[in-house]
Amino acid sequence: MQSLFEYTDGLNHPMEAFHHSALPWNFPILPHWHYFIEIIYLLEGTVEATCGHSVYTLFPGDLIIFCPQKVHSLNVLQEPGFPSGLNPQKTADMTCLFSSVAEPKRDMRHNAIYPVAANGMGELKKEASISYQVLKFDLNFLNTDNNFKTQFSKTLLYAFENDPKNIYFPAEALQSGSVADLMNNCIYEMNHQKYGYDIVVSSLVSTLLTSLMRIWLDNGLKLNEILKNTSSGNRSFDEITQYIDHHYNETLRVQQLASQCNMSYSHFAKLFRKTYNQSCKEYIEFIRINKVLELLRLTNLDLTYISQETGFADCSHLIRTFKRKKGITPKQWRKKYGYR
Repeated sequence: MQSLFEYTDGLNHPMEAFHHSALPWNFPILPHWHYFIEIIYLLEGTVEATCGHSVYTLFPGDLIIFCPQKVHSLNVLQEPGFPSGLNPQKTADMTCLFSSVAEPKRDMRHNAIYPVAANGMGELKKEASISYQVLKFDLNFLNTDNNFKTQFSKTLLYAFENDPKNIYFPAEALQSGSVADLMNNCIYEMNHQKYGYDIVVSSLVSTLLTSLMRIWLDNGLKLNEILKNTSSGNRSFDEITQYIDHHYNETLRVQQLASQCNMSYSHFAKLFRKTYNQSCKEYIEFIRINKVLELLRLTNLDLTYISQETGFADCSHLIRTFKRKKGITPKQWRKKYGYR
């Protein structure tokens, strides 16, 4: 599975929103996986998508959501005639992308791939016109209640594993105009990054995810049963990210958090990564850096005060960590993006 890994930068770029028009050099999208949730909203053409072992046919106005760490792909529909949605007659290994000898482009820096062929595959037919909108994001990017993020993450995985058709949403199940407007607004905000863009995008994505949750619930998924069945069995662990969110400005050690959950360090670390797709240390750092960004953007507080308010050992620790993650110093970032 590692050979199909696509690197995603959860700290520096926790949200991507863009319009993709298929061309011979950027399509099809070869099998790959990543730690982000990905949403595809088809605008034009007919597409064959895969996720895990399942195969789907998408028509304009359809939407599909790919689970984190699930191998997925996109291609021109090779065998017209299938209805939209889950194709019960095919599995992913029967599609041409999984049997193709095409080599993906390599990202040597991150030991990962770009999910397009290194030299093009020539699979895109001249008459085919395919375009779609994409949202790729780390749920931690959302400026919303942590319980909602946990609920959606668990529900998405459960919905897919319970019945693969659940990640496909036909046009008639969606408010097509609303979805198109929402996607367009996300893309606009991410492209222009005006003041408060992250708050706006977070609100838009949360609205979309809430709509998908309502469709699942209307279709019979029982949220209480899902949360019960996917619980770790340890309430303290299930609430640990909420604890971190509330205590990020204090000294937080993974060993102490593990003890708080009555777990060994190794078991806690393994369960945290499995549940949240990152290490506990990375999550703490993510929360702290985002608090730093907020203070740099909105206030003229000095770095010594900001370091104390966000849980860093001292100003030097803050500067080192910030530069390692963002590529520039906090002072340079503030001058470019923040408080004047």
